[in-house]
Amino acid sequence: MAKLDLYKKYYQLENINELINIFQKTLIATNRTPDFFVDWEKVKQNLENIKIELALWNSIINSNNIENDFKNIIINYPEVIKTIPILHAIREREFPVIIDFYNVEKSVKQLDFNKTRHSRLTDDEIKDYLEFVKKSGILIIFNHIKNFYDYVFGVEVGLDSNARKNRSGKAMEQLLTPILKKVASELDCRILFQKTFETSKNYGGRIPAELSNRTADFIVFKKDRFVNIEVNYFSGPGSKPEEIVDSYINRKNELNSNGWGFIWITDGDVWRVAENQLHKAFDDIDYILNIQFTSMGLLKDALSQLLD
Repeated sequence: MAKLDLYKKYYQLENINELINIFQKTLIATNRTPDFFVDWEKVKQNLENIKIELALWNSIINSNNIENDFKNIIINYPEVIKTIPILHAIREREFPVIIDFYNVEKSVKQLDFNKTRHSRLTDDEIKDYLEFVKKSGILIIFNHIKNFYDYVFGVEVGLDSNARKNRSGKAMEQLLTPILKKVASELDCRILFQKTFETSKNYGGRIPAELSNRTADFIVFKKDRFVNIEVNYFSGPGSKPEEIVDSYINRKNELNSNGWGFIWITDGDVWRVAENQLHKAFDDIDYILNIQFTSMGLLKDALSQLLD
């Protein structure tokens, strides 16, 4: 059950119901920091990996015979083929395409764009690539852009925006890491970031076998005391509070049985409407914090109790 004495140091409350009410009122509207929206380093690296091939495409911009020039480019420089998918905003370099809608079973062709400068194209492959760029409409852009590097830069930014959902958990880690580092320094303890529980054995940790290959967001330890901190943010749609709560109750029990402490830092709008699940969580997990709780000092106090 939640350690009420810890929370009472910061808030006036008498029971779990009042704690949950405060928890819900202090949830933050977002976990997005300015660097959440685009991973610019990733965008730049992806472009760096294909900048030579993109320069080759530049050589046939505004061609008077684009189909013929396209064939010559892929024959003489087959490595450019690997960039055809990204011109279409596609990450995969191998995928099936329907050639004839009315004869799908016999006319689905597997296109492979994994070519290098040492590749030798068959006549059929040359035909397939040309047909694909013609029918997909991508050849049109050769007469409408000035530079393929700039074009793909925009494509990469757009594709990276699709990865934002996957960055939500990472955003919480980035948000909390400076706070955790400061607390660790003050408490003279060490932190492992995104390491498997198995790694803790190198520092004397004892873990349940079922968790050995699982990755922890943070492992904090001091001498022979270990604490797992898990962080996440749930904005609402798509979140399943029942599964979330059950998972972390099980995690806490497994760790406690091996002498570990457990802290769950979570936030997001889903907890405004999942009151029953919050009750279940606070009934079974000793330390549940949100961002405001953490920034006020509860994380330091919770770790101090667990590492003492």
